[in-house]
Amino acid sequence: MRRPEAASPPATRTRRSRAFRLVAVVGWIAVIAILGVTTVLPRPTVAGVLGLVVVAVCLAALYRTTFSGSFTPVSVTFWAFVTVWVGFAPLLQIRDRRLPWPDLPLDQYHVSAQVILLFAVVAYWVGNTRRLPAPRPTGSSRTRLTIEKAVVVTACAAVLAVVCLPMTGGLAVRFTSRDELQRAIAEAGLKSQQDLALLGLLNTLPAAVSAVALVLCLLCWRSRDHANPRARSVLLVGTAVAVVLSLIYNNPLSANRFAAFSVLLAAGLAVVRFERQRWRALFSLGMLTGLAVVYPLANLFRNERSRGDLRLGLDAYYTWDFDGFQQTVNTVSHVGAHGHTWGHHIASALLFWVPRSWWEGKAIPAGNAVAAGRGYEFQNLALPFWAETYLEFSFIGVVVLFFFYGKLARRLDRALTGPPARLGTALTLMFAAFQIGLLRGPLGAQIPFVGAALAVLVLGVLAWPGPRWRALHPPVPEDELSPVDESTRPVETR
Repeated sequence: MRRPEAASPPATRTRRSRAFRLVAVVGWIAVIAILGVTTVLPRPTVAGVLGLVVVAVCLAALYRTTFSGSFTPVSVTFWAFVTVWVGFAPLLQIRDRRLPWPDLPLDQYHVSAQVILLFAVVAYWVGNTRRLPAPRPTGSSRTRLTIEKAVVVTACAAVLAVVCLPMTGGLAVRFTSRDELQRAIAEAGLKSQQDLALLGLLNTLPAAVSAVALVLCLLCWRSRDHANPRARSVLLVGTAVAVVLSLIYNNPLSANRFAAFSVLLAAGLAVVRFERQRWRALFSLGMLTGLAVVYPLANLFRNERSRGDLRLGLDAYYTWDFDGFQQTVNTVSHVGAHGHTWGHHIASALLFWVPRSWWEGKAIPAGNAVAAGRGYEFQNLALPFWAETYLEFSFIGVVVLFFFYGKLARRLDRALTGPPARLGTALTLMFAAFQIGLLRGPLGAQIPFVGAALAVLVLGVLAWPGPRWRALHPPVPEDELSPVDESTRPVETR
């Protein structure tokens, strides 16, 4: 029998901690110095220096969140995405004067674009580091994730698939390509008009419900919320159905890349436990590597043209996969010509479920409007969240919104410190995975899937009172029972 290792004395742990922080600081300085020498010094510009500052802030914040003592997936995915997509990539693009989309140069707006991004990440960091009140203990059975809730959501996803798949091209087309799927949808008459509400109902909603069903089933396995072999069998069948439905609707062959890989990331977060610091560090490193290497390779799943135009290595950072900086520049130019839109695009994105026949003035996705203003033939482009916020609410709006975004991320991350099988856990894991698409934008193109998934998750958990099939669930521990609020206890009178 292996003997447990003796705990290190406090003084030894302190020395190790200081040594580790020193190594981290030296490594951070070395990385920033190397990037400065290789990307900024060959062609010094103010925009390049600001981009280097953005990378420095993001890496420092990523280190802090990774080694904060608890798992913070929302913050980690935010910092990792910003570091690669609009931190490192623009350094190469500015140095070589080589932006993804060929058009007239807008060098005069490069500094403004970098300032918007810098203040957005700083405001997010400030909001993310502010102390929050201690979370209140919750033992409500309504927010508990149970097998019956997972099975009910999975059953709804299965019914939607049976009804909607034949109306959107059938099963086989889901495993061909996005072009074939779009062609089948067009032939079904779902894209013949400008109003795409019916398409969202028949295509986006089943995909969102399938993703939620998969996460709920996996979290039930993770929390071991099954009392006997019968309960395990019920959960196993539900999980198998949820996996098949997710493969149909959210596979990278026919689904949007961000939707497909967000569902895969959410499933991984629901399965893997990141209680050890080693796993949390590997997750942060894996996010950086995945966004820097795997993300460009995802074009292999799109179509023949994308596979033919595939670029590897540093050459990938000059493609439209990393057009966030250029689209921010285009946004600054667009605002200078047309002014701010004061919430029109974001309101239209949040009210995506309202048909255009009811709302004639409903805005198109902001990325399309900005690309059209630049005269691009292909207008279904990304628009970073900070750029869309600047388009809507000006520079002050960027600072205010990202400050509260940081607070929201911190609150969601803290939800993981509570009981493992609660609504807060599922919300945190799904938002951490799906926020990459929201950050890339535009919201009008991303919110229909993300918003539908989060709404289905909340309704699917809260609409069911709690464990009804008692034979499937183990007894609830006493520390998870609803605490008694002494302030609401009736006062006895004589």
